[in-house]
This record gives sequence, C-alpha cells and structure tokens, in this order.
Amino acid sequence: MNLQKARLLLILFGALGLVLLPLGAVLRSDLILYAALLSYVLAVAVWFRFNRCPHCHKHLGRSTGLYCPHCRERL
Repeated sequence: MNLQKARLLLILFGALGLVLLPLGAVLRSDLILYAALLSYVLAVAVWFRFNRCPHCHKHLGRSTGLYCPHCRERL
C-alpha cells in the first residue's frame, strides 16, 4: 500500500469515527459506539503500520510534507 492510500484510509476511518460517535451517543446504541471505537482503532493501526517513508522505512510521525524528514527523499 502506498502512502497516499494509507493517508486516505486514515482520513476515512477517522471521519467515520467522528460521525458514528455522536450518532451512537444520541441514539444510545452500543453497536454504533463500538463501530466508532473500532474505526478509531483502525485509523491508529493504519497510521502506525503504513505512515512510513518508502525509501528509509522510518515512521513519518505527523509530517505531511512532500519530503521525508529523515532522509529528505521525495514522498
């Protein structure tokens, strides 16, 4: 999986959690709240697993730039 797809998945899972959490609270649905929690866990898992430089394989952290902060290669 390339970095752009990983970032897209991260945004999608995070947005899904942001939508499901208040919805589950308003509807008082445990199932929706668990789905929101799962989407947040998946977002964090994607971030830890795939948010890496394709050249040096170091974690990019919060960097969203065009270049790796470690090896300065173009992402």
